Amino acid sequence: MYGMIFETIQNIFQVEYGDELWEALLERTKYGKRTVFCTHHIYPDDLVMQLANAAVEVVGNGLTQLDFLNYFGRCFIRSFDKYGYEKMIKVCGRFFCDFLTGIDNIHLQMRYMFPKMVSPSMYISHEDVDGVLLHYRTPRNGLCPYLRGLLLQIAEDYFGIQLTVHELPSEPSAEDEYNQYRFRLNFNNRDYLASQKYMNGSNLGLERKMMAATPLSSNTLLQLFPFGLIFRSDMKIISTGKQLKLMFPDKPLFGQALSGIAKMRRPKVNLTWDNVLSLQKVMCELEMLINQREDEGICNPAYTSMRSNEDQPRRLFLQGQFRYLEDWEAVMFLCNPIVNNLTDLDELGLKLDDLSMHGNGREMVMGGLQHNSRLEDLYERAEERSMELEKTHQLLAQWTERGDQLLFSMIPKSVADNLRRGTHPVDTCQNFESITVLFVELTNFDINADNAMEMVKCMNAVFSQLDNVIDRHNVYKVETVGKVYMVVGGAPEKNDSHVRDIALVALSFRDEIEELATNAGMDVQIRTGFHSGSAVGGVVGTKMPRYCFFGDTINTASRMQSSSESGKIQMSSTSHGLLQSFPGFVCQKRGLVAVKGKGEMQTHWLIEYQPSAN
Repeated sequence: MYGMIFETIQNIFQVEYGDELWEALLERTKYGKRTVFCTHHIYPDDLVMQLANAAVEVVGNGLTQLDFLNYFGRCFIRSFDKYGYEKMIKVCGRFFCDFLTGIDNIHLQMRYMFPKMVSPSMYISHEDVDGVLLHYRTPRNGLCPYLRGLLLQIAEDYFGIQLTVHELPSEPSAEDEYNQYRFRLNFNNRDYLASQKYMNGSNLGLERKMMAATPLSSNTLLQLFPFGLIFRSDMKIISTGKQLKLMFPDKPLFGQALSGIAKMRRPKVNLTWDNVLSLQKVMCELEMLINQREDEGICNPAYTSMRSNEDQPRRLFLQGQFRYLEDWEAVMFLCNPIVNNLTDLDELGLKLDDLSMHGNGREMVMGGLQHNSRLEDLYERAEERSMELEKTHQLLAQWTERGDQLLFSMIPKSVADNLRRGTHPVDTCQNFESITVLFVELTNFDINADNAMEMVKCMNAVFSQLDNVIDRHNVYKVETVGKVYMVVGGAPEKNDSHVRDIALVALSFRDEIEELATNAGMDVQIRTGFHSGSAVGGVVGTKMPRYCFFGDTINTASRMQSSSESGKIQMSSTSHGLLQSFPGFVCQKRGLVAVKGKGEMQTHWLIEYQPSAN
């Protein structure tokens, strides 16, 4: 809802109850007592309910939520003079029935000041001397008391009548997004009905035989309304005016379903037989698509929005009134086209003499005046494109995020950010004085693998478990080559606890693989080894860039893994020495081990981690 609704409540409430109670109301909502409502800002629909519930607590006096919703509706009308809308109400009609019939027109005019307004729809289905039966369609719930207060205040202030409003049982709604309500409005309606009789000629005092209706053929009627059309309860067209036939040269309209070539623009309801019969007193607009292909429907916005302006189907807007013709058991749409200017006239293939000489249709075309419905259509199409652009931006953000995730899987985020800023890959190289490098290799793996695909599935399951461990620790996965998995601690983000981080990762790897072997029945083990020392890291390659490490530390760590045993974790004496600074790790001396290219090296087994010993 627009802020104007809440401004009107605030204006009247503060005058009648005081500023302190109004601030107390606001404190019970999520907005707070210092909230200042803005006329054209959109607020949640349930804020009206929040204020009504708060008023019950703050004001009390035995008043209920329904009472305050009724009061809020009255506040809206009582504040009309502040916004200049009282003139709009006064000129809507001489009688209250005229106002009720034209209320949708008021909403239409207000949409140009409040373009995102979601307005209700109202129409009268029955009139008598004691009142009318009003139908109310709205996408909102719980605002019937608000409407009651609004109608009561208008009846008193602008028409000087006493009105009572009774809500009747609701009818099931055919439109999922709209709720339908019925109200019996009781008031003195004699003057309105008398005026209707006067306009129908009953005051002339002619004899009944003189008042007999003159037979009128369908041809004559369609000559008067060359854009009119006639259809029966199955919604299939049985006759059309001459000009409307010319608008559809490639598609005979006879026998076509009206809902297949047109949609209701005003009011916003489905084009059904029951709705048409109930809207005979309401000005309606149909949108008809010309030159529409047989295999596309008018309700395919995804297809329509992607087409160029040249490929867009021509839109013909027909404005008029539905009238039920009892003798024919059919409904005729008495209408005229809505055309803005000479350009629109030419695009539709029409001429000036195709338009009625009565009214101001020709003058509007010659003067280039913009009809409200055309402006509304342009606004809606612009908003559709805006929504499509917003969706495109959202998709762009999603794909950018996916691209970042892929990039960060190959290159550390800090390094990738430097590359984005234009840093040359060579300049990303760093010398790390102390890091810890861990290698893990799958062993006893291909014994139970029946084929290559089964092997790939098993490796994927194992490495996925290892990846989950990496996410929980401050380490960096460098790469996976074949059955070997490489992890680094202390780079590219330097830290002094890299050996501890790698030791915890190695123990977690061992536990995860043991659990996987037990639960999944996979006969797989890992052989692990790590070493600490200096190394150089940087980005290598352009087409497939990777963040790699170089130096003797990497070779030694690889030898620690290859000389280890399945299910065990071996570390060099250098790593063991650094690990002594972090209590809780249980190690076991292995002794001298022959290492390829290194000779004999003193190594240790990493057994477990006992936090209690920390």
